[in-house]
Amino acid sequence: MLEKAYEFLKSVGRPRICVIGDMMLDTYVWGEVSRISPEGPIPVLHVQEREQRVGGAGSVCAMLHSLGAEVRPVGIIGQDHAGEALRRQLQEAGTDASGLVVSNERPTTSKTRYLGYVQSAGRALQQLLRADDEQTAPLSDADSLRVRDAALSAMQWADLAILQDMGKGLLNADLIRELVRVAREGAKPVVVDPELTEDYSPYEGATCVLPNRFETEIATGLVLRSPEDYGRAAHVLLSKLSLEGVVIKLDREGIYFATAKGEEKHITPQAREVADVTGAGDMVAAAFSLALAGGADYATAVNLANFAAGLEVNFHGATPLTRAQVLAALQAAADPTARKIVRREDIERLVAELRRAGNRLVFTNGCFDLLHLGHIQLLRYARAQGDAVIVGLNSDVSARRLKGAGRPINSEDVRSRVLAAIADVDYVVLFDEKSVLSLVKQIRPDVLVKGGDYSLDQVVGHEFVESYGGEVRLAPQAEGFSTTELIDRIAGENERADQGNSA
Repeated sequence: MLEKAYEFLKSVGRPRICVIGDMMLDTYVWGEVSRISPEGPIPVLHVQEREQRVGGAGSVCAMLHSLGAEVRPVGIIGQDHAGEALRRQLQEAGTDASGLVVSNERPTTSKTRYLGYVQSAGRALQQLLRADDEQTAPLSDADSLRVRDAALSAMQWADLAILQDMGKGLLNADLIRELVRVAREGAKPVVVDPELTEDYSPYEGATCVLPNRFETEIATGLVLRSPEDYGRAAHVLLSKLSLEGVVIKLDREGIYFATAKGEEKHITPQAREVADVTGAGDMVAAAFSLALAGGADYATAVNLANFAAGLEVNFHGATPLTRAQVLAALQAAADPTARKIVRREDIERLVAELRRAGNRLVFTNGCFDLLHLGHIQLLRYARAQGDAVIVGLNSDVSARRLKGAGRPINSEDVRSRVLAAIADVDYVVLFDEKSVLSLVKQIRPDVLVKGGDYSLDQVVGHEFVESYGGEVRLAPQAEGFSTTELIDRIAGENERADQGNSA
């Protein structure tokens, strides 16, 4: 099914999707914790970085746009700095923020998370505190009317609508029923990510609901512990609410879906390292809705959503993934080594994640045309210098500039895959320039490694790396191994063989 999800995502256009729901501003405050306060038994956070992201329904908007949809968010913000920041964030995320309603009666819903490291290297990240600034009372009549008008306008524009109900007072029962009715009359799908409530009656007639395990238990009164339980709960919701489909998010156990047509399946996630589960549910809503809006069947849509959510948990916070990233990961699922091959435009994000996880980054580079023992010893030496080894690989264009006509012997695709298959290599990134210096500056490695056939002053980037306290190390040289010498030797053997045949 992943092959089908890959082919779908590769060919789907840019469906229009409106997201009507509770928009939030998420702020992350990162820093080092190295002591306990003398004022009380609490950690002291030495703040080193702040970052703002769209949260709540806004997170789904950002993810949808990153996956390739045209997106119009509809929600409410306050007349405050957080509201201005949220609007700006949504605009920078590529969405049409014209559906945001500004209220002078309530603040912008904001959540601030304080996260601490136990060492300056960034090891053992831990969330210390979350501070919420919000008002959850129902909207005033005036604000509710303005939200209704913005929502109806967005639904007329969209191919599919998502109701992201997080219980903050925006989506009251009357508004939900009207939006569902309008969607049905316009033959447009409406996907509901529901509030934690026992009463799902306002969602009756929607296309699909996307509750998590706990929300499903509250709504149905059933305990969900097995696929049989998931099936019973899904059929309760299908029949009670006249839905087309039910998709139950089960965290580490994947997703269960059932449709009114009789399809049902439990899709388990691929085993992945989990950095942070924040945003996984948003990614399910985004990827599933993108697929449904693009005409995919439920099995394809759920497989895509499940796979994308599995990628999302590799990142801290709710992080939008591009369509290209998901496509590359789907392709890599069929070839496990392909996941190590990173696009140049994604390298800074990868490096940031590796650093936040406390990794000591090692970088080396080369053409790696005809792999030999010298290359293997270089990579093994690099592995011993840190936690994550990134190899900068000259592209075909770069290799020709550096080595001349006739090189490389093997294409960049072949060389990338061969390097990625080596256990000592964590990531491979291609670069087109003749010099690797710009890539070194992007990565800012803790350790820069080159072969012992170089002197320190010949290592490109050594001055830059040493300027911020990084190290440059020369690997012991494997005598008698050179790609150029191998090529010359092969050419000489071929020439002698030709002469022997002509004699």
